[in-house]
Amino acid sequence: METNLFRYIWQKSRGEQIVVLLIILASIPFYWVSFDVPKRIVNDAIQGGAFKDGKTSATLMDITLHWPDMLGGGSLHLFDGFQVGQLGLLFGLSLYFLVLVLINGVFKYVINVRKGILGERMLRRMRYDLFSQLMRFQPEDIRSVKPAEVASMIKDEVEPIGGFVGDAFIQPVFLLSQALTALVFIMAQSVWLGSIALIIVIAQAIIIPILRREQLRLGRERQIASRLLAGRIGEIVDAGPTIQGHGVTNYVQSDIAGRLGNLFDIRYALYKRKFAVKFLNNLLAQITPFFFYAVGGYFALQGRLDIGQLVAVIAAYRDLPPPIKELIDWDQQRNDVTIKYEQVIGQFNPDEIMVLDEKEDCSNLPDKGEIRLDSVQMLDNRGQPLLSPLSFQVPRPGVVALVGPAGGARDVLGRILGRQVMSYSGRVLIDKTSLARLSVEKASHLIGYAGQEVEIINGTLRDNILLPLRRRRPSLKPKEPITPQEHRRLIEAVRSGNTPFSFTADWTDYEGVGLADAAELEAHIQRILEVLGCDEDVYELGLDGKVVLPLDQSIIDRITEARKVVAAELSKSKLAGLVETFDPQRYNANATIAENLIFGARKGPRFANDTLLAEPYARALMQAEALTEPLVEVGARIVSTVVEIFEGLPAGHALFERYSFGTNFDFETLKGLASVLAKHDMRSPLDPETERNLMALALGYIEPKHRLNLLDDALRRRILRARASFKAHLPADAASSVDFYDPERVMDGASIRDNLLFGRIGFGISDAGRKVADIMRTALSRAGLDGSLYRVGLNTDCGLRGRYLPARIRLAIPLAQALIKAPQIAVLDPGALLATTNKGAEIISRLRKHCAGMTLFLLLGDGSLARDISPRLVFNGSIGVIEDGDSEGEDETEHQTVSPPLRVAEGVEVRQ
Repeated sequence: METNLFRYIWQKSRGEQIVVLLIILASIPFYWVSFDVPKRIVNDAIQGGAFKDGKTSATLMDITLHWPDMLGGGSLHLFDGFQVGQLGLLFGLSLYFLVLVLINGVFKYVINVRKGILGERMLRRMRYDLFSQLMRFQPEDIRSVKPAEVASMIKDEVEPIGGFVGDAFIQPVFLLSQALTALVFIMAQSVWLGSIALIIVIAQAIIIPILRREQLRLGRERQIASRLLAGRIGEIVDAGPTIQGHGVTNYVQSDIAGRLGNLFDIRYALYKRKFAVKFLNNLLAQITPFFFYAVGGYFALQGRLDIGQLVAVIAAYRDLPPPIKELIDWDQQRNDVTIKYEQVIGQFNPDEIMVLDEKEDCSNLPDKGEIRLDSVQMLDNRGQPLLSPLSFQVPRPGVVALVGPAGGARDVLGRILGRQVMSYSGRVLIDKTSLARLSVEKASHLIGYAGQEVEIINGTLRDNILLPLRRRRPSLKPKEPITPQEHRRLIEAVRSGNTPFSFTADWTDYEGVGLADAAELEAHIQRILEVLGCDEDVYELGLDGKVVLPLDQSIIDRITEARKVVAAELSKSKLAGLVETFDPQRYNANATIAENLIFGARKGPRFANDTLLAEPYARALMQAEALTEPLVEVGARIVSTVVEIFEGLPAGHALFERYSFGTNFDFETLKGLASVLAKHDMRSPLDPETERNLMALALGYIEPKHRLNLLDDALRRRILRARASFKAHLPADAASSVDFYDPERVMDGASIRDNLLFGRIGFGISDAGRKVADIMRTALSRAGLDGSLYRVGLNTDCGLRGRYLPARIRLAIPLAQALIKAPQIAVLDPGALLATTNKGAEIISRLRKHCAGMTLFLLLGDGSLARDISPRLVFNGSIGVIEDGDSEGEDETEHQTVSPPLRVAEGVEVRQ
């Protein structure tokens, strides 16, 4: 990027800058005339200078243009004007002055608006250019930067630079035009007064910048300290759970406090210097009127300066200090933002950058070719080998197994082949073309890489899987007329130097993966998830997806029909008692007390488990139905029993999971409640917090799960009575917070699973969830909703870094992304996914079958999974051993595949 700020601004906004400069030049004559009119008002109208020698009228609005001598002299008479008396002249000149004030105000408005728009466009361009430059970093350079620091630089640090862009050329010209016009006008009235003003201006222009040098130094320190603070906070946020786990929150808080203290000291010193300079600047500006009143008044008394001239000089000087002060401020801002720009650009100008876009189309490689490595080596920052020199070649297509421990040379070679690192020596050639010289666009079309790193963006599961296919630039020639908003977006994007392509357009590259439309793409996604063994997990996600009304009536009918099919299938099978359905007249033993009380799908936080007792209506209802004391008693018995059970058990014991009552109740909390209860005098009431905690424990109680025998028939009847009251007296403003259970309706806000089961699965039944899920899948298939369920699963929100996804799907996403774009070379590390299943060999077999026709590099930790793959590159430390055929000693004639030519660097063993 351009390192000189002013060159960057001029190159990117030359045309708009020139237009505004021309407007400034056009405003100067009007500004000059506005100084002269007050003199005429005082001398000609008020003092009667235009009516000397017995004149009773004067000419107003006589318009004559006089040519300068250099153009031949002469004049051009345009308008004779009006003859007016002294009062008419006064009001006419005053009105003339008012018009000039309005004209000058309009000029300032137009200049400031255009300047502001120019600044905003350039700020948008600068941020886009910085982000685009970041995308050109080599992969290891991107990993070396701290995300918080980069975000701070792009978002915050360029903000003042963008604000200065509109002022870079326009502001000094505009202010100088105003200051010089005022100064020349003062000189024209009185050389002495003009000289005084000039001396003060020169003093300000020399002294103030000298004093502000310390401000610049402090400003630089403030910027660097703020950036380091942002980076440190980002690191701590990333490591937050670990910091909490080790109990070192006070330690890191002291680190942040120290950094904030250092930043405070810098800002304190900066403020003292800033206001000291401001005081001196104001003092110099206020000295000048003293000389004007004293010296100008003396000249007026001597007759060397008339009153009108003195008034005009004072009026002109009123407009002189502001532009001078703003010019000094502009110079200060110029130095400040120049330093900031240089610091920011220095972070975005690495030694090596990558080419993003392909000049030609990204056509596929020939069907056959070769991949060759020549003395490929990689060292760490201490010069120790991460990968020893390695040379070999394999034909395309083919399968190569890279076997070794995770985190070693196997992964280093995988990242090299996947173009995830560039700081290696030697060459990687694909059909005699250097891998390092390929553009980002070309390499991404050819290579699909999935390593151990799992990077998940905010969005749906579908968005993440299809991310590699968002690479086809949309057409800028729409088939239908575009809206005014879209037209404006396009124009502003072009003016700001941003990409003109809309983010909301269809970027999917169907043709690049040999597909015709979205329907074929949907099937393509499903095939890949089946290869990875995750298709059932996606259906499970769909079952947990929320039903959000309004829905098409046909879908509602099919869901209620599927609910009846599920009930019928359960009744016909041996699993008849597996699900306890919701019955308004019965207590559901497999649901919590809170669920039995509300007996509906909760659509918001108002009646959530964590906030239910803080809800006035719910708390008042429990008191009215005499539930408070029984629930407190249940909670107290839970505490005494569970603390006795847990005492002496190691952390992580299975009983901890079984007796969980919510996220807010760990064993230490229960022990604290037990201690309070042990000290409590039964003759006095419990404190409100303890009472609320005990009730919250009771509300999460499920008899078949916890098996503490705490619910009797009387309490169940009381809860059922409270259930009816809860529904009958629910406030109008809470009606949208609960959708009560009804076997004939679809429950808004409940999951598809709950809508189909319309009940709870019984506890204590082995593998109940899977058995019921199979029945639900069958029912959905009969209702024609299995495809809809799958789509709901794909549309599940991933959350921050995939926190809402099951582990298997989260680990499968990088593999799915690498395969979805149908690359010609796939570098895949399925190790983390294989660790979640006992069907690793099946997944590897499906991967190899799916990748037939590709060149597949499989990164494996278990050598037995690569037993029939030839060649295998087995790593021991940084050294690779190439094995061809079955290394387990079996008959090579039965297992050896066609051996590619192998060439290995010195120190690398070949074993066949």
